[in-house]
Amino acid sequence: MKVLNELVSNRDILIAGIWYAQPITVILVVLFFMKSSRDERGRAIIGKASIIAIMVFIVLINFFAKISDCIPINYDTVAFCVQWIYDIVVTVEVVAILIYKKIQ
Repeated sequence: MKVLNELVSNRDILIAGIWYAQPITVILVVLFFMKSSRDERGRAIIGKASIIAIMVFIVLINFFAKISDCIPINYDTVAFCVQWIYDIVVTVEVVAILIYKKIQ
């Protein structure tokens, strides 16, 4: 828990997560609005990837709720957890879309 507490209190990792979120969000938006994503097959791919991403979100939010008893909650720790949950969920969605596009 001490390592986890130090990790979520690290401002440099928080800033890295903020900078990581910008390009990955742009990539996700581009994947959503590509011409190949507008047809029936593309919407099915986005739907499958979104289901996987929402499951990851549920797991991460429950993990955050569980560890919130063990770490002191302040602005930095909440910002860190929310930022990295967002980053991980969006990354999972992008990777899932790319994998499904490659498979089909």
